[in-house]
Amino acid sequence: MNDHNTKEKAMSEDRIIYRQNLYKMLGVTSETLRRWIREGKMPRADIAITQRTVGWRLSTLQTAGINLL
Repeated sequence: MNDHNTKEKAMSEDRIIYRQNLYKMLGVTSETLRRWIREGKMPRADIAITQRTVGWRLSTLQTAGINLL
């Protein structure tokens, strides 16, 4: 597989985890998730569909040491 195909495959596997799913996956409340973001324990969302619908790339969470899968 050439370098271009490798990058495309990585991007397609870098799914988005939406806020509502993230706090459920972590087993915390939405307020805890907000507090962790304020305290810098959690990266800020890097995807914003609307003001209320935000998410994180899986790679962003993994880089921050949060392994969900």
